[in-house]
Amino acid sequence: MKKKGPKEGDVRISKDWPLLAGKLAGVLSEMTEDQFLIIQVKNSSRFVQFAAQGSHGMRAEISSNAYLSVSDRLTDRQVAGLVKTGWEAPTGSPSESTPENDPDGSPNFFIDFPAPLKPSRIARQAVQALSEILRIPHPGFLEYEAFESNGKVLHFPSLGVKRIVKEEKANLKKTETNLLYIVREITGIGDLEYDKDGDIALRYGSITMYVSIIGNPPLIRFYSPLVKDVRGTQRLHARLNELNSGVGFMHFFIRDKVIFAISEISAASLQYGTVAESMGRFSAIADGVDEMLEFEFGGKTLRLANAESAMVH
Repeated sequence: MKKKGPKEGDVRISKDWPLLAGKLAGVLSEMTEDQFLIIQVKNSSRFVQFAAQGSHGMRAEISSNAYLSVSDRLTDRQVAGLVKTGWEAPTGSPSESTPENDPDGSPNFFIDFPAPLKPSRIARQAVQALSEILRIPHPGFLEYEAFESNGKVLHFPSLGVKRIVKEEKANLKKTETNLLYIVREITGIGDLEYDKDGDIALRYGSITMYVSIIGNPPLIRFYSPLVKDVRGTQRLHARLNELNSGVGFMHFFIRDKVIFAISEISAASLQYGTVAESMGRFSAIADGVDEMLEFEFGGKTLRLANAESAMVH
């Protein structure tokens, strides 16, 4: 008899996710008041975090779009999935939902688990969100950091997830500073800064370009929204696949009816010439592709007069 495959819409997850849930439950049971655990997706700004609150229980949070870059943003379906499975929706923006202004709310998705804690339930809730809703393929895509409110670093080797080392964060900060200096030199715009998403946003040529540092080892990421209000038809996906096979250093994809271009290069040897050449090539190709896709598939090209936190080049 022919084995039946999964039905359309089924979510298949790695066998290692339940194992992580068990390890996470053990770690959560060890945490005491004013201790924090942040599990982050590698090369991404997505995270789930846990704050131990003693007799008040534990709060778990998942990053909302207020803290995510464009390429990491949650889709409407993922947002609905989090709410459906018990996560409270953000109660305001980061500036609105501060502990002082909104002590019981959060700018992230959140759940308050009362004491006495049931660590297994908390762990299952978090792992379900990571694997079934955010669709992280495997626990190996995760890394963590843990600390007390006074800054003392905590180690949880039993979690079985790579720990983020502070020295790596310091090196990343230095790389980000160097990249900002180089982009300022290339564009001649001395007051460029990183925005709240961790991007240097600017208009380069006739496109809006976002430049950032991601990952470990670090990569320089360039991306640009090209065309909005586009239907994700089979013909469009075939066209994007054709472009991706023809332009090796760039990738084109559609998310939430917006077509994006993205490219990444190593930041190991951060030099003016390498960044300038990459920005020029990216801009030249994206500038032609956006109009072509608009002509072929409709929608509207995204050429902003002023990108957020940037000047026009």
